[in-house]
Amino acid sequence: MSPTTKKAQYDEIMRCGRDPTYFINTYCKISHPERGTIPFETYPFQDRCIEDFIKHRFNIVLKSRQLGLSTITAAYSV
Repeated sequence: MSPTTKKAQYDEIMRCGRDPTYFINTYCKISHPERGTIPFETYPFQDRCIEDFIKHRFNIVLKSRQLGLSTITAAYSV
């Protein structure tokens, strides 16, 4: 989606600010070793992590490797 009017651009920026999951799924891309640059599509557990980032100032996460949590944290920081 590419907003064309200033009002549409403003609305899109506001929506991205209010909903980080929407921003990440719509605008963020990740580097895949075989497929190159691909859209970042979050999993439900990543969405829940983002909700927790919003609700709580500090988060302690017990996780395993290769879950994409570092990537989701970096995308949320953007």
